[in-house]
Amino acid sequence: MIEEQAAIIRRIFDLYLYGYGCSAIAHLLNDNGIKSPAYYQKIIHGKRLGWDKPEISSRFMWDHSSVKRILCNKFYIGTVVCHKTYNNKITHIRKDIPKEEQYVHENLVTPIISKEKFEQVQRLMEQKKKMNVRADYNKPYHRYAGLLECGDCGSSFSAVNRKWNGEVRVEYVCNGYHRYGKDNCSSHRIHEEELDEIIYGEIKNVREQAERIYENIDGEVRKWLKKKSTVTGKLRQLNAALEQRKSDQKEILLERIRDKEHAGVYDEMLTACENDIKKISQELYDIQNYSETIKKRKSEMKQTVDLIEEIVKEGQISNANLRQLIDKIIIYEDGEGLRIQINLNAAFTEHMTIFGDDGNELADLQVINNKYPLAMKRKIMFDE
Repeated sequence: MIEEQAAIIRRIFDLYLYGYGCSAIAHLLNDNGIKSPAYYQKIIHGKRLGWDKPEISSRFMWDHSSVKRILCNKFYIGTVVCHKTYNNKITHIRKDIPKEEQYVHENLVTPIISKEKFEQVQRLMEQKKKMNVRADYNKPYHRYAGLLECGDCGSSFSAVNRKWNGEVRVEYVCNGYHRYGKDNCSSHRIHEEELDEIIYGEIKNVREQAERIYENIDGEVRKWLKKKSTVTGKLRQLNAALEQRKSDQKEILLERIRDKEHAGVYDEMLTACENDIKKISQELYDIQNYSETIKKRKSEMKQTVDLIEEIVKEGQISNANLRQLIDKIIIYEDGEGLRIQINLNAAFTEHMTIFGDDGNELADLQVINNKYPLAMKRKIMFDE
């Protein structure tokens, strides 16, 4: 029985990564006669539904909310989160407790879903919400839905099924042209297969750069260590800047107390001070703990290189990996054809620059920042 339920959970995650939305997954499960979690809770634990549950729940059917709850539940990766809500003793209203105050117990139960797959789903859900991705009823969304933007009129792109030599091909067309005609914009037509080829080529370019940087890290570290004694000037500058911002913070706070009428302005100044203090403190830490920082980032970079390598070996990019990788694809049209600008997610590389007493650059070390997998932000131009 437990394995039967686990198989349903795995299927829901796989369907979402394939491209189905929460409502489409719910319809698919209902059409296949698969019962909702309420059914198993009743027959295993004897738990009854609450009086305020919708009618569909009493029939043990799935809906959008029940699927989404499963996709967001950390229990399926072995993590139990407690102390999430509380009842107000005065109003008797249940309220949420901030995430940082909740009790998190990792690896407490046997996981059903891998942590990597769970995080992949969370990133995909956030991106679909941000880009307002929609799909036809009971169908997965189109592969590049929400990712394409017209560089000439700013519209999104519509997916259209075209028949070509007896086969159906997906073609993306500028929505400004699709809805308002050629007086508003040109068509900017491009086939899905062409986009796949361009994106896959870019992934290979990213892999080559990542491997080159990874191979050069040890050499750059050795160069830096030879000149380590000359960083004292940079450290002195950072410490002075840190003390100055702390002093500014105290003065702004005193002024805020005196001038309550303009408290909002002082709050913005205090926020800027806090951000500067955090940034300077982190830079100081990175320099003072240079070896540890490099070891950590080198390990993170290796994970990213391995992930890119897996995609290249497969010969194609899955829908989930595509949306982790791509932030936006902007398409321009001119007399010679299409120009495509690809913006990848977040910052794939970052520069750690160490300065000497004379202010000259000693080392410009590029390392991979793995806050987000495949997170290099570049703008590459392709001609059709």
